Amino acid sequence: MGTLVAYTFAHDSAARAAAGRARVEAYYGGEAEHHGYAGAAVGLHLWDSRDSTSWHDAGAQVNLAEERLELSTDSIGVSRLFELQLPDGCVWTNRPVAALLFAGVPAVASTRGWTFAAGCGWFMDDSTPYDGVLAVPGGTHIVADGHRQQRTTKAYVLEATTAVPQQVVATPYLRAEPVELIKRALSWHRYAEGLQPASSLFDPPPDGFITSAPVREVAHGYFYPRDVQQLDELPLPDKLRAFSNHLQTRLIPAAGPTQAARAAVAEQIDRVLQAAVDSGIENATMLDYFYAVEPLRRGVTPFTPVRRNLASAADRDLIEPLLTDVEGFGDLSTLWAASIAGASSAAAEATLHQALYRATFNQHLTEINHHVNRPH
Repeated sequence: MGTLVAYTFAHDSAARAAAGRARVEAYYGGEAEHHGYAGAAVGLHLWDSRDSTSWHDAGAQVNLAEERLELSTDSIGVSRLFELQLPDGCVWTNRPVAALLFAGVPAVASTRGWTFAAGCGWFMDDSTPYDGVLAVPGGTHIVADGHRQQRTTKAYVLEATTAVPQQVVATPYLRAEPVELIKRALSWHRYAEGLQPASSLFDPPPDGFITSAPVREVAHGYFYPRDVQQLDELPLPDKLRAFSNHLQTRLIPAAGPTQAARAAVAEQIDRVLQAAVDSGIENATMLDYFYAVEPLRRGVTPFTPVRRNLASAADRDLIEPLLTDVEGFGDLSTLWAASIAGASSAAAEATLHQALYRATFNQHLTEINHHVNRPH
């Protein structure tokens, strides 16, 4: 599927939708075929390069006679639906930048989203890299008629078997030609709109724009703590504490993130584990539940090996000043010095990768806002 935009506006719907369509096409390019249905208060647009288009494939349908728009996400949300609430309407899309462009809203970095990313490497809960743009949870059904919105969300039910173990220990750093990582980071931001894990930094992004989240394993039993059987015998409050500590140890780097970032990730871990208990899961499967509703639905695989040290980049001298004051991170000078010396750990390099992703994101916002502010 290409780019999907659905909307409801309380007034000036046709004019606002026309301007929004122009901004979206200017940013993404106009090569994909456009299909659109526009009513007085609701509308639906899809740009797709395929010969045929199914609105149902996109989880969306519109009834113009009744001015009703319906949207739905799959059970765990890997279909990527984002929402931008406006004072007089709402925009939904499968690409967060498209929501901002269509609404004509300036792109601003989300402090909440990037605080999560600094702490664990992805945008937890319903956060995204962009302020005001939220990820719609899995199993959600939205009905909008131009005047009001109704929303129902089903509780997630874990239905999966444990995945086959994969190698997660970092391999030795690969020797390769130096890469200009600032340009590479900006390319990834444009391709994946800030959502790609920073572990991809040394790899070139595909052409075009990302269309959907990769579906990975749901259950991750091989990431259980070694003493999982003993922990499972603990009283529930103690078990929750033990599993939360296990996840915090695995996900939060020992050095780099601020205390606020660490606390934000820890609180979200506790919320998701409690949600698992509320849904009837009281054993170690709650860890599988966490991986399913957090990394999986965000298209992220935790513990991805980092194969190159940041200081091997061709533009190392330009990277260093970018790392001096990065939102969500403390003093990175010790980690950077170790990277220069070729003596840093995979975890430390992952932290530096994530910091550079955040540091370059502001330049990505400038490009988006150029299109938001461009007259059409």
